[in-house]
Amino acid sequence: MKIEYTVTGKTVEEAYKKAVELYSSYGEIAMEEIISRGKKGFLGVFGAVPAEIRISVDDGKEERKPQPKKDKKPQSQPQPQQSTAKARLVERPQQQKKKAEKPQPKPQEKPVQAQEQKVAQAAPKAQPKEKPQSEPIKDEDIKVTAAEKQIVIGFLNSFVAGLGLNCEIKGDLTEDGDGYVSRIVTIEGENASVLIGHHGETLDSIQYLANLCLARKSEGDHKEYVKVIVDIENYRAKREQTLRSLARKMSEKAIRQQRSVHLEPMNPYERRIVHSEVQKIPGVTTHSIGYDENRKIVISLEKK
Repeated sequence: MKIEYTVTGKTVEEAYKKAVELYSSYGEIAMEEIISRGKKGFLGVFGAVPAEIRISVDDGKEERKPQPKKDKKPQSQPQPQQSTAKARLVERPQQQKKKAEKPQPKPQEKPVQAQEQKVAQAAPKAQPKEKPQSEPIKDEDIKVTAAEKQIVIGFLNSFVAGLGLNCEIKGDLTEDGDGYVSRIVTIEGENASVLIGHHGETLDSIQYLANLCLARKSEGDHKEYVKVIVDIENYRAKREQTLRSLARKMSEKAIRQQRSVHLEPMNPYERRIVHSEVQKIPGVTTHSIGYDENRKIVISLEKK
């Protein structure tokens, strides 16, 4: 069943990122409409208007259709009552005979209309057709051209030069048969590791700024979404291996101690890695708690 939510943020990109963090654990997220792109306002404060988007979350459950109401049994027509009990006792046979000879009034003939009303009440109301929902964009479906990737490389060159770092930006611009190139851009150099930060927080911020620059300057169909991956010293692959190892270790701890285990706060990408790894382990399950930057995963015992 698909449920719609409205999410706000300073920009459309920030609103979508917030929606992923809040609702990704409930199912697949699809952006339905950009209600407002927002305004910065004077000095970023006065007259600022937040961006607003409408998303839908599909939890995979079927929507229950309303059951038709059962028809009430027709009430029996009230029988004509005699005036008093005394009149029934005093009534003579001749009066009873006359009474029997009196023609009884014919019931009103409306069986067809009554049946039509019953059928109309029993039949469920036709529900309006839902608009076709746009499918969520998967990570492997996102493509990038050589021109778009060159925008990111130029931004990162100016970024590291402004920081005074002697780093080199590398990215293969060889196109495939469909005119797309690899999404990965690497930063190499002696001081490149300082751009990683605690658990990759600085690297994620640099990647966000690079793709924000790309979204502003490109004219792609899905320019709100992240297109290019920024990596330093193969940190992304190493971090993924660390998270999968942590997920297995904490799952074993939850089973051994027969209690739930809380992990540290993570971004949506890292939480997705942990969820997928724990699903392979029998006896435990995962869910997320908290909001925004404090959202974290809880590994708990699977209910029998």
